[in-house]
Amino acid sequence: MAKPGRPPDRVLLLSVEPPHGGSDGAAALLELAGLVESAGGLVVASVLQKHGSASGLPGEGKLREVAARCAEERIGVVVTRQSLSPSVQRRIEDTLPCRVLDRTGLILDIFALRARSGEGQLQVELAQLLYRLPRLSGKGTELSNLGGGIGTRGPGEKKLEFDRRRIRERVSRVRRDLEGLRARRGRQRDRRHDRSWPLIALAGYTNAGKSTLFNALTGESATARLQMFSTLDPQVRQVRLPGGGRALLTDTVGFIRDLPEGLRVAFRATLEEIGDADAVLHVVDATHPDAAAQAATVRHELASLDVDPASVLEVHNKADLLPPAGGPVIPRRAELDAPPPLRASARSGEGVPDLLAAIERILRDRYWTRYTWRRPAPGLV
Repeated sequence: MAKPGRPPDRVLLLSVEPPHGGSDGAAALLELAGLVESAGGLVVASVLQKHGSASGLPGEGKLREVAARCAEERIGVVVTRQSLSPSVQRRIEDTLPCRVLDRTGLILDIFALRARSGEGQLQVELAQLLYRLPRLSGKGTELSNLGGGIGTRGPGEKKLEFDRRRIRERVSRVRRDLEGLRARRGRQRDRRHDRSWPLIALAGYTNAGKSTLFNALTGESATARLQMFSTLDPQVRQVRLPGGGRALLTDTVGFIRDLPEGLRVAFRATLEEIGDADAVLHVVDATHPDAAAQAATVRHELASLDVDPASVLEVHNKADLLPPAGGPVIPRRAELDAPPPLRASARSGEGVPDLLAAIERILRDRYWTRYTWRRPAPGLV
C-alpha cells in the first residue's frame, strides 16, 4: 500500500453489519486494522454502520458522511470489510474522494509485499490477475474507430477488450507454470517418502506464532514478525525427535476467515503440503480474544484439505502469557479421535519437549507404521 520513502497511506476502515446480524463488527474491524498495518498503512478513522442494506453495503447517506470525513481527515484510501463487486466498487469510488479497496484487495496487496520466491510471486500474480480481470473499466474507445482512413476501417479492437484478452493469456501462462511447480512438489514428496522422511506441517491463523514455533522446534532463525502473513513462501527444515528419529517441518502461509477464493486457487500447490503432511500442528494464539473463532476457521480449512483429524495436534501457543494451570484454553474439538490439545510457548520454550513427544507418537502411529508396511525390511519379502 505504502511505497518506501513516502509517508504511509492514511486509511479509513468501513464496515457494515447486515440487518440480520450474526457478525461481530468490532472484532472484524480490529482484524482489518491489523491487515492495514501489515500493508504499511496508517488507520486514522473507522466507520461501523449497524443494520445496513440487505446487501451489507453502505447506503447513499452513509457514503456522503464518509466522503466528508475523508476530506476532513485527509484520507487516501478507504478499506471496506465487505468484498465488493466491480460495479459496487465503482459506485463507491464515484462518491468518495479517494481510492477504495476491499478486504480481498488488501490481502492481495500484503501477499504481493511478502512474496520473495519465484513460486510465491507467481501465486500472488495469479490471484491478483483473477481479482483484477472483472474490475477492468474504461471508455474502451482507444483502439476502435482509429480515424476512418485507409487501414483503419472495420470494428477494430477496443482497448478494454485488448487488456482483458492480454490478462486472460497471462493467467493461462501463470497457471501452466504453477501446474509445473505443483508436479515438482509431488515428485519431491515422493522422494521424501522413499527416504523415510515424515513431513510435519505447521498450520494456523495468521500471526498465531507459527514462525516462532518453527524456530523453536528446528533451531533455525526464520523471520518471525508481529505482522499478518509474515510467512508466505514455505520453509522446510529438519527436526530431531526425542527418540532419535528425524522429520521435516514446514512452515506455511497462515489462514484467515473468509479466505479469498483467488488465493485458494493460486496457493493450491502450497496448501497441498498441509493436506499431504503426516502430522499437522495447528497453532492457536491462545491469548487472542477471538481465539476460539480463529481456531474454528483453521479447522474448517483443514477439513477442506481432507486432513485427517487424527493427524492434527492443536497447540495453544503463548502459554507463558497465560495464567498457570488448567486444561486447554479453547474447548476440546468435537472429533473423538483428535489428540488432546497441548499448551506451549514458542518464545520461552515451555511445553516444547512435550510437543515433540506428542509429534513422535502421532508419527509412530501413522507414518512409520504405514512406511513399514509399504517397504518391508530386507529379508522379509
